[in-house]
Amino acid sequence: MRTSMKIFQEGDQSRAVCSHCADLVVTTFRRRDVPFSDGSSVAKNILVGVCDVCDTTVSIPAQSTPAISKTRKEATASIEANLPAIYVDVLDYAVHTIDHRASTDFRRVLLSYFLHQAAGDAQLATKLKAMHAKALVRFPEHRGVARRRLSMKVPVRVSEDLQSLATRTELNTTELLKSVVCSIQDDVLTAPKPKLIQALQGLAAISI
Repeated sequence: MRTSMKIFQEGDQSRAVCSHCADLVVTTFRRRDVPFSDGSSVAKNILVGVCDVCDTTVSIPAQSTPAISKTRKEATASIEANLPAIYVDVLDYAVHTIDHRASTDFRRVLLSYFLHQAAGDAQLATKLKAMHAKALVRFPEHRGVARRRLSMKVPVRVSEDLQSLATRTELNTTELLKSVVCSIQDDVLTAPKPKLIQALQGLAAISI
């Protein structure tokens, strides 16, 4: 049988281990602004458990989790790259193929999806590194080739995925994006993967 979850109010007390005091202490629930450990954002006016000894935030009740998750999702970072125009054309064609009703705003979701998948899979990360050499052969960059700027706001987590991949593949942001676009071309346009297409169509349906 599922037990009911306690709802705390300001002024309620509990007990928790305080890392600053290195002891089990009495805590009082108060509303505070809570910065994320990575410095990406601050959850405003959140109910937290505060140590009665040192006034440090030591616990977060379950009822505050949705507000914190919402703030984290709203935190964004920028990804900027100046790419040969053909890469953006391929990306837009993939967006249209996935869902003809989707706008070019879906580029961000599509790239974020592939970056996140690769960051969590060592084989995909290795594939991206190898894909960069193929990209240069597939789309030779002759002098004077038309270029387009790709500028996106993505969740901080995706920016972290990009940084992780850059370290593991030894590719910079522009090179990684070229590799990702070529992977999208292979998996969405050239030899579509049914399960992948279905997943992306689901994302497009709620992103339009």
